[in-house]
Amino acid sequence: MMQASAYGRLGQDPRSITTKSGKPMAVASIAVAIDDSSDAPPLWIGIIAFGNLADDLLRHGKGDLLSASGRVQRTTWTTQAGEKREQLQIVADAIVSARTVRPSGGKRGAA
Repeated sequence: MMQASAYGRLGQDPRSITTKSGKPMAVASIAVAIDDSSDAPPLWIGIIAFGNLADDLLRHGKGDLLSASGRVQRTTWTTQAGEKREQLQIVADAIVSARTVRPSGGKRGAA
């Protein structure tokens, strides 16, 4: 089993899913820079979270920075066009938000 941590921006708002057993689950994907070159494409990594971590993930939105760590799994599927696709996913055991809390509670640029 492989463990990993990844830090990146959410590509879209996380989706809420309820498992067959009725447990809350959330899925998302983050864009991770793997090269210092600004023109290099990011690596997209899926994030899967259950329970309270799913709630934490759902508090974030597209473009937010976050870090996720946990067990790595590989998912493969075939598109409707017959193309084989693959994605690495982290089954999260920790999610850390990169949001900054401002002592004043205000937004940047607020007077």
